[in-house]
Amino acid sequence: MNMRNAMKMKEEKKRWLHFYNRILSGVLVLLGFNACDGTGADEYGTPYCRFEIKGKVLDELREPVKDARVIVKELTSDGEPMGAYYTDTLYTQENGEFQFLNEQAGGYGKYRLVCEDSPGIYKADSTDIKMEPTGGKGWYQGSDTKEVDFVLKKKNE
Repeated sequence: MNMRNAMKMKEEKKRWLHFYNRILSGVLVLLGFNACDGTGADEYGTPYCRFEIKGKVLDELREPVKDARVIVKELTSDGEPMGAYYTDTLYTQENGEFQFLNEQAGGYGKYRLVCEDSPGIYKADSTDIKMEPTGGKGWYQGSDTKEVDFVLKKKNE
């Protein structure tokens, strides 16, 4: 009888184990379908923004300065230039206007603009700006536009 009871208990244990396995499998299937609700999109890459910096370079008489050099340097979170790769040089048009456009911007959104005229008649000027993108969704974090005007003063010789 002991052998028979042991066999019966073993069979009963096996049935309960199969029962629990089926219940757990069903729960896992339901959890799996619940996790795949399809609301999220797969995105690869890094977050990016669209930044535009535009402005004018004028002299003390408010006349446009043609061919003034505007150097745009991307800065780290500490306010230090990131390096030569993250630097762009622009030149003003006849009306003194310039425009910097970065459509794949990432990083911290901090820039230093250095303005100087090529002949060296005027003193150089610079300013730091912080871009604050808005209107983004997903990896696209939005855009920001800033206007920066420089008024260059003549050098005292």
